[in-house]
Amino acid sequence: MRWRATAGVLLPLLVAGTVLAAADLNADDMREAEETLHNLDSHISLQDRKALEDAKLLARYFQQVEGHFSAKADAARGVEFSRASRAHAAAIVTAVETGDYDAAQDRLTELTRSCKACHEVYKKK
Repeated sequence: MRWRATAGVLLPLLVAGTVLAAADLNADDMREAEETLHNLDSHISLQDRKALEDAKLLARYFQQVEGHFSAKADAARGVEFSRASRAHAAAIVTAVETGDYDAAQDRLTELTRSCKACHEVYKKK
């Protein structure tokens, strides 16, 4: 039963990600995503269902990031990072929907690691 719920969240995101056109991302987008990630952390810690909307926003954001990297010939790792981040955000959605804030926190840790790993490779200093 749990697998069906996860598949129900992930499948539409995966399908949408494959048809998403390349998106231009700018510094404002990144700041907004970082703020949403911070809010998500707070909402999960407080076991607040507001985390649900934060995680959904981040899943959509990482879909855009995937489109951005997919348009670049030399950014396969960026595509991998964005897909992993999107999957972590989708898993957080599922965890919050079921009230499993421990699982949401675990996936948030993985999401944060994925973000940091991508920034080490791609973020301009």
